[in-house]
Amino acid sequence: MNDTPELTKGRRGRGGLIRLYILHSLNKEQKSGYELIKEISEKTNGAWVPSKGALYPTLNKMEEEGLIEVAEIGKRSKNIFALTEKGQNTLGEIIKRRNEGHEQMYVFRNLFLEIFSDESDSVKTNLMEICFLMNDIAEEKQNKAQALIKKCLEEIKELTTDEDSSR
Repeated sequence: MNDTPELTKGRRGRGGLIRLYILHSLNKEQKSGYELIKEISEKTNGAWVPSKGALYPTLNKMEEEGLIEVAEIGKRSKNIFALTEKGQNTLGEIIKRRNEGHEQMYVFRNLFLEIFSDESDSVKTNLMEICFLMNDIAEEKQNKAQALIKKCLEEIKELTTDEDSSR
């Protein structure tokens, strides 16, 4: 039986997402609850700012489950959280399942394209194809592929800027 807790199963809305993001963020570096709230707010451009009443009980529950731990007590008795080995394993399992799901979607991509894109919507078709192809690119070529996508995105943003200035 799998001993890693299911983070998103049976959860609706942001409850599972906040737990997943905490694992992801703490995998990069240790943080306080305040820093997590601030980071989520910045990454969503303020569209989602978890309340202390949502975040801190989640952190406490994750600590009880052994996914995170208090690594140190900072200034003003602020808890600095770190990911445990169990938390790292849980995050790895979630990423692995996500990647397996992408492989399954790739098999059915033509069906998805037919269902979710109309014939005139080549942008969605092309974007979906790019997403699928990124999973097949060898690791040593990933940086080059990401640079190409970034360059394309920058050029598309320039087009929107050009349109704004012509109005």
